[in-house]
Amino acid sequence: MEKQEFLELFEVATKAAKSAARGDGKSSSPAVSRCVDAMVRLREAPESLACELVIDPKYPQIGKSHVLLMDHKSPIIQSESKILYSLWIRYLYATGRKQNPRSDKGKQSQRRDRVHNQPVVNKKNKKKLVEEMVSRTGDSNRDKVREILQKSLSKVANEVVVEMKEGVVSCNSWSVAASVESAMFEKLGSFEGTQKAKYRSILFNMGDSSNPDLRRKVLMGEISGERLVTMKKEEMASNKIQMEIQKIKEKARDKEENRVKSMMMFQSDSMIMT
Repeated sequence: MEKQEFLELFEVATKAAKSAARGDGKSSSPAVSRCVDAMVRLREAPESLACELVIDPKYPQIGKSHVLLMDHKSPIIQSESKILYSLWIRYLYATGRKQNPRSDKGKQSQRRDRVHNQPVVNKKNKKKLVEEMVSRTGDSNRDKVREILQKSLSKVANEVVVEMKEGVVSCNSWSVAASVESAMFEKLGSFEGTQKAKYRSILFNMGDSSNPDLRRKVLMGEISGERLVTMKKEEMASNKIQMEIQKIKEKARDKEENRVKSMMMFQSDSMIMT
């Protein structure tokens, strides 16, 4: 695939996404099909070409269009765009590891790799590119929620056993955070709206130091953003708190059963007396 074909495919994808957004967004619509087909073909672009164009300041629309695609009302466009952007992010990280990290008078980001003829992607630039591509919506409240979720999800790699590390590392915390926040926004509305308490409950439980299982399950897809939004406080709580809640419920149930038994015995004695 050449540069021009890449840019044309991306333009087809974004135009089709906009057209689908004006329609019903059904997977059978021609606009959705055009958008998905274009994104599938973009996944075939060589790693070197994708990295070059994604970070090229001449084409800012490639990074900025993640909001249109990843928050699209069509589930299939959302799904395909997450796959595409996650692939590009992996390319950027891989490219950053291969390139020489040494700087030259603070102009490292403008240098070209002599072998690959690509911009050097240092740690700072990678973080910025990933955030711009995945975390930004243009709404400060939404962006803040995504940042808080990502911070919580990034803890998982240091909380799991060695056998699970490989699976965790392969998950992109920014992509998952963006997906979860999109589900929250769609179901709950704005953070400053009537569901602010629910937002706070989710963010608290996701960041709770005693609740690593919830973070891990969300990061690895065992709990989707849509499911997380509908979970009750008790369901999101840590295993320890859930056990305490269960004990309280059992005590309350036993107390009620004893009360009913006492009442029945009292009634039986009354009947015998009469």
